[in-house]
Amino acid sequence: MKNMKQLLIKGIRNNVSKSLGSIAMKSGEAAMERCCMTYNYEPAIPVELLKMSSKSGSISQ
Repeated sequence: MKNMKQLLIKGIRNNVSKSLGSIAMKSGEAAMERCCMTYNYEPAIPVELLKMSSKSGSISQ
């Protein structure tokens, strides 16, 4: 009886640890995608602004 109880608890622990591992992997992948998406974001800079900055050396406000 005690041995069956120990096996049942061991099985539950294994299933819980597998579930937590898969949750951790999925959340890590989602965080990595969000980080890469924000890292690769480049705002569009108007060509006129680039030309103006190259002529004057700096952008005056």
